[in-house]
Amino acid sequence: MNNKSGIKPVDLKLLVLPDKVEAKTAGGIFLPDAEVERKQWAAQKATIIDVGKSCFAEWIEKPQPGDRVVLAQYPGSKFQGEDGEMYWIINDDDIIGMLEKTT
Repeated sequence: MNNKSGIKPVDLKLLVLPDKVEAKTAGGIFLPDAEVERKQWAAQKATIIDVGKSCFAEWIEKPQPGDRVVLAQYPGSKFQGEDGEMYWIINDDDIIGMLEKTT
């Protein structure tokens, strides 16, 4: 996966792109910006963009950039990349599961 963020994680950190949260309910009601932000920060699925050199050193199955993962709630720190996307830098142990690839 190509890292267009301009952010390179170090050590046990990795860079993920969280799934987008809908700003509108199924009934068509637009949510306030604060509610969208809260839901986005609590999002639990993401795509790995880049990994630090020491990430997953003790793991048997090592996630790679491009893999879809499930995260603990409210992990790490968020940063805006050079491409305008909001990324999170998290610890490798913030990953609590991997999503199976569908074909």
